[in-house]
Amino acid sequence: IEAMSKELVTALFYHNTAATPEKFLGLGARYGVIGGSGAGNQIVDAGGSGSDNTSVWFVTWSENATHLIYPQGTQAGIKREDMGRQRVLDASGNPYFVKEELFRWHLGVSVRDWRYNSRIANIDLSDLQAGTVDIYKYMRSAYYKMLGRRLARTGNNVKGGDSAVPITRSCIYMNRDVLEALDQAQTNSRGGVIDNFVRLTPKEIEGKEVMTY
Repeated sequence: IEAMSKELVTALFYHNTAATPEKFLGLGARYGVIGGSGAGNQIVDAGGSGSDNTSVWFVTWSENATHLIYPQGTQAGIKREDMGRQRVLDASGNPYFVKEELFRWHLGVSVRDWRYNSRIANIDLSDLQAGTVDIYKYMRSAYYKMLGRRLARTGNNVKGGDSAVPITRSCIYMNRDVLEALDQAQTNSRGGVIDNFVRLTPKEIEGKEVMTY
């Protein structure tokens, strides 16, 4: 089950039906080319050219923005089937019995409106850790590219213009190395430079510690 969960995370960001048509189209393939007339406008280029580049993602989860899907006639989530005792053979051809379970997970991702997401691409991780990348400058740009940040929240909905868009939440995704660099930057002491800005703070939301930006 853990392996399937990790595969989902990999698929969500990296899978591409051009290379693996049996899988679904991840966010990286949808936001893969900077500029143009579509989702490329939601990409902020951090300018990294090394071999250790990474990305930060701003994703709005909503039925009208980005959400997971599953085929009609199946169920959401992992389906477990107890296959009972099975007679199998070991490497020497000797029979023995095992208990077998079958796990299935049918899912994909739908991006209904690409304007509700944004990506910071080409973040040079080694430069970021050395303190020479102004990551908050790029996060600010990515934040203001998201359409969701302009919408006024009313109850469980956000309203824009004449329409109401049901929304769950907007989240920021990054790897642990980038999160550590952000945590270091928010201490207001970076490379001998001291300022009074608070950029990243821990909050308790629904009983869970969450880093808020």
